[in-house]
Amino acid sequence: MNPLERVLTEDLSRTLEAIAGSSREGTLDFITSHHPGLRSRIEKAESRLAAERAGLQAQYARWRSTLEELENLWALAAWEASEPGAAEALSPAA
Repeated sequence: MNPLERVLTEDLSRTLEAIAGSSREGTLDFITSHHPGLRSRIEKAESRLAAERAGLQAQYARWRSTLEELENLWALAAWEASEPGAAEALSPAA
């Protein structure tokens, strides 16, 4: 589990614990039958939360990829500095 996934999971767990601690048994059934609009809003918020999580994970994957690219470029620069011309043989002309 990556660091972002840990944070998201901890946030979600805290939220679910707070919801469970403040809701009595049967609350979902009650709002479903007596307040369908509220139930609909909860479902929409849950769907948005899932979409935001997926978006953050995708952004984090791009972040990690860019970090790796930066690290590799600096390694290439260090190699070039220690052996001039070595990097030019590997990469196409810019």
